[in-house]
Amino acid sequence: MVTTLLTFRDNIKAFFSRYDYILTPILKFVLALLVFFSIKQQMGYMPIFGNVVVMLLLSGICAFLPVEFTTGIGGVIIILESTQVAIDAALVGLALVLIFYCGYMRFSPKTGIIVLLVPLCYTMHWVYILPIVLGFLVGPAAIIPVIFGVILYYYEAGLKELVNVLAAVTEEDTAVQGYQYILNALIDNKVMLLTFIVFASVILVTYVIYRTSFSNSWIVAFLAGGFLNVVLFLVGSVTLLVDVEIVPILVGSIIGVLLAVILQFGKGIVDYQRTEVLQFEDDEYYYYVKAIPKLSVSESNKNVKHINSKTHN
Repeated sequence: MVTTLLTFRDNIKAFFSRYDYILTPILKFVLALLVFFSIKQQMGYMPIFGNVVVMLLLSGICAFLPVEFTTGIGGVIIILESTQVAIDAALVGLALVLIFYCGYMRFSPKTGIIVLLVPLCYTMHWVYILPIVLGFLVGPAAIIPVIFGVILYYYEAGLKELVNVLAAVTEEDTAVQGYQYILNALIDNKVMLLTFIVFASVILVTYVIYRTSFSNSWIVAFLAGGFLNVVLFLVGSVTLLVDVEIVPILVGSIIGVLLAVILQFGKGIVDYQRTEVLQFEDDEYYYYVKAIPKLSVSESNKNVKHINSKTHN
């Protein structure tokens, strides 16, 4: 069974390696399309960005550009969508985008896409999977984009409520109520604060355990991350007196652990039975190195040619 799975994994890797020039643009296209669809679902104030042709065109462009361009285009769309609700509210969104760009994207552009994956996962009800998976794939560097992604989600949710609020007030109050309502919705949001704490803690704990050198640390890391994800939300809901839906958190944590195991299998499972400890030295230090090989299946295709020699008289 293990050999079969390893062979299947190696075949998948070989397939992706061979057709990388085709599959990479396709994956970028799908990612961009999902991101733009998520923005449409959460906002949708400008019909042009909800148009299928426009979304396909933008996704097609993103398919052949670095992934950070998808992040940038997504940010621009969010700001433009916000202007349709209130200019001052859009300025709050612009400030968030600029802070994220200057504080994170300039230094780690490739992982900046996480900030848009968080609202996407909220839309698809997969958000509680993220901290466990990101904890071992990205590590502590994922904390900042995850936090900004949560802020972005609640910013978009605040805009939805603001639409109804602005419809009930006079035009004279609009300039004040726009940014004030958004800021109050973000600052007074205890659920958002709890999500910051839980996601950051899960990412950090998963990463630290995953990087330790004891046997099967990756399994312990995933289980600890999933357990912590549930417990911290429960404890936080009691402490901060907020309501959280425990069933989606529990289901998301279980799926997150299973997905992390699958991804780890794709990266490589180590064979602890063949662990080797090496020791060597130089003039100043002794060095101890623990080497653990990954499980693999080496297939050798050999063509054996049988030659029957006959002697003819």
